[in-house]
Amino acid sequence: MGNMAFFRGGGYRRWLPPEIGSADEAVLVRRCWELLVLDSGGAARLAALGRAPLCRTVLMPQEAAGAWLRARQVVGCGLSPRCSLTLSGLSPRPVLCVQRALTALDGTVIEPQDIPLSLRWSRLPPETLLLAAGAWLLAEGQVPEIS
Repeated sequence: MGNMAFFRGGGYRRWLPPEIGSADEAVLVRRCWELLVLDSGGAARLAALGRAPLCRTVLMPQEAAGAWLRARQVVGCGLSPRCSLTLSGLSPRPVLCVQRALTALDGTVIEPQDIPLSLRWSRLPPETLLLAAGAWLLAEGQVPEIS
């Protein structure tokens, strides 16, 4: 997945390059991340530090965004229409809604749209689903099937 990191509140490491040993270490590494994904707990931990690594794009819950971020683009996700990425539960299938144009990591623009997700996605809690689908959408330009 390239130059990306997922920083959770519990310090769980994922999507980190092999030379970086932990999520805490990833925050302190002097580099510019292409995509940094934060859950609510990870955003709270970085906010407590009062700073964050330099990033091209940060994907995080809308309500967790703060002045401590250093990013070109912050994509907020949540259940409110104010968010860039939302979920709609009005149909039997979950639908990922892009509320405004987003710039993917490869520079392409993802226009506002509704993207039907397979029923397998509905097993995930809403925050996890939005972060996973949003990361794939920003990184790959499409939402993958999960098994």
